[in-house]
Amino acid sequence: MPPDLDPFEFSLTFAIFLAAAAVVAGMSYLERKPRTSLNPRLLPTTPVLLVAGLVGLLAFVHLLNLWGIHTGRQ
Repeated sequence: MPPDLDPFEFSLTFAIFLAAAAVVAGMSYLERKPRTSLNPRLLPTTPVLLVAGLVGLLAFVHLLNLWGIHTGRQ
């Protein structure tokens, strides 16, 4: 671990990353589950899946930046 890494910021970002990954997994499970009726779902899974995927990707990049890996322009 880098010596100047803030453990609180790292754990918070990692928790957000894990929560986003869990939401993506849950929504993809709901998307692929066979439908038993033609009633629409109360929660639209596709937009939630896309937003959670974006949040997870941003959290992953932030984790890489916290670790010391430069991901932006050189």
